[in-house]
Amino acid sequence: MSRIRASLVLIAVLLCSLVIVGWFILNYQSQVSRGRFGIHLLENDELVVSDEDIISYNKTSHEIKLTEKGIEKIRTLKVGVSGRPFVIKLDGREIYDGSFWHSLSSIPYSGIVINTYNTQDNTIRLEEGYPTPKYFKGIDPRNNSEIFDYFQRIEKLVQ
Repeated sequence: MSRIRASLVLIAVLLCSLVIVGWFILNYQSQVSRGRFGIHLLENDELVVSDEDIISYNKTSHEIKLTEKGIEKIRTLKVGVSGRPFVIKLDGREIYDGSFWHSLSSIPYSGIVINTYNTQDNTIRLEEGYPTPKYFKGIDPRNNSEIFDYFQRIEKLVQ
């Protein structure tokens, strides 16, 4: 009888352990998925750059080094002479907006720009204004602690 009782206790302990481990796994996955970063087209919310496309995010220069797949998305993005608006989201929340721009455009822009033509070393840059920062108006939204904290947490932040 004591052998049966010991077996039942062992089974109960194992079941409890499995439930606890399962809970931790589900909780961890939901925390990871909650903090997603993305650059979306404003017109249709299409995700252009996700955190899976990002190798590193430079806090100082606001440069984003992309994977080959990520840079290909930027290079093939259709951008007219008046740009293509985007929004940067974190955890599904809009953080700030800007516009994809092509350096062949002669139209100035007063917001944050990602130049789709200038992608040396698989890197894009969040820049103030186009064609130069003198065209930028407003408060610079790029120094966002939530974005920096996110990239620090996933170990992709460069300073």
